[in-house]
Amino acid sequence: MWSRRSRRFYLGLPPFGFYFHGFKPFPSRKDYLAMLEEYKKDLEEELKEVEREIEETKKENPGRA
Repeated sequence: MWSRRSRRFYLGLPPFGFYFHGFKPFPSRKDYLAMLEEYKKDLEEELKEVEREIEETKKENPGRA
């Protein structure tokens, strides 16, 4: 749908510069590996929490496990 804003017509899309204004280049290999290591650490911590919760649930209801 055509809209009129500040004497220009547009198709309801943001201006062209909007998409590239905050564009950041890809991280360096070193930064990317650091991000992956941090993600791996977070996943390992979460897995430990899940394992603890499983063990606690088994202890609470030993007949239903």
